[in-house]
Amino acid sequence: MRPVSLVLCGTLLTFTSCVQIPRVAMPQRHTPIKRPTLELAVAIPREIEAHAQRAVIVAPPKPKEKVEAVIVVALDGVRWQEIFEGTGELHERDARVPVQDPEQLVPNLSRWATEQGSSVGAPGFGAMRATGPDYLSLPGYTEIMTGRPPKDCQSNFCGAVKIPTMLDQAKEAYPDEHVAVVSSWERIAYAASPTLEGIDFSSGRMRANGVPDLWLREARRYPSWPGEGEYRADAFTMPVALNVLKKERPKLMFIGLGDTDEHAHHGDIPSYVGALRTADAFLGRLEDTLADMGERGHHTAIFVTCDHGRNADFREHGGEWPESGRVWLVATGAGIAVEGKVDTHDVHLADLAPTVRELLDLPTDEDESAGKPMDAILER
Repeated sequence: MRPVSLVLCGTLLTFTSCVQIPRVAMPQRHTPIKRPTLELAVAIPREIEAHAQRAVIVAPPKPKEKVEAVIVVALDGVRWQEIFEGTGELHERDARVPVQDPEQLVPNLSRWATEQGSSVGAPGFGAMRATGPDYLSLPGYTEIMTGRPPKDCQSNFCGAVKIPTMLDQAKEAYPDEHVAVVSSWERIAYAASPTLEGIDFSSGRMRANGVPDLWLREARRYPSWPGEGEYRADAFTMPVALNVLKKERPKLMFIGLGDTDEHAHHGDIPSYVGALRTADAFLGRLEDTLADMGERGHHTAIFVTCDHGRNADFREHGGEWPESGRVWLVATGAGIAVEGKVDTHDVHLADLAPTVRELLDLPTDEDESAGKPMDAILER
């Protein structure tokens, strides 16, 4: 074992000093590290960065298998263009961003989307959308968690969701199992559950229950950059998520990373790209953690999506910009068909929760507004 340090650095827009976070022991790896050329607002932890350049391994077709757990990861405000087309358009906006195809930019997501799972929302294969009409974060997360259009939430300042979510259902159906939420943005807690009763959560810098608070305490020592208020940088959220996964082995877990959206709102395209690369490397670390969990990890499904897209000018999103309602989804693991880019029509964020419910044998939402399972990406 060797210690690994996380480093929180300011951007040139605010401050340039870096502070080192106390060392945490993580498994030793020998993968050569290729340092990114972009200056990032949050430096990539060495243990996570090692996964950004990992070799692509094509998995053979797999038989249908039992699903014992599900993990949903949301990358706030990440556009479909970067996931499926790479950084060509962003390079035209900012020459500091190198031109990279998806396999270079997000090698883990790209591998899952094309060779080890299925993806929805790729150009030419039918768009996936948030229901809206205001394409903001809390409505998007509410739609993801409930599986219904966010009728009662059309701003980022809604109160707690009013109906049970897929997390509540999982806790009720499996009372002896853990259900967990770990997020950088503190207000995701309002979309997760009406009460959060029985749910392990660590949301932003202040809200936590049932989760070791080492990294919560550390996050409070530093600015909330690149967010504001009680936002917690992804560099703090990622180790919390991995620790909860290893220790509690949740039946259903939601992980929300938000640095991408925060940097985009600052108009900082290079840092947006850097945060996306870091998030993808984290997914590789997540994959390795599951591999170390034996049968439980082998029988886990992973969904990666976003809460909204971005407008044509990149910096904003919301009801004024209908193009920011376009989203995407990548899925891999137990119960997920290896179909690559799936041709779908009229798919929304509300269809994610019903898909999770089907994998975990949770009750179906019979409300007429509820989404439908995405059968095209499931093993049959």
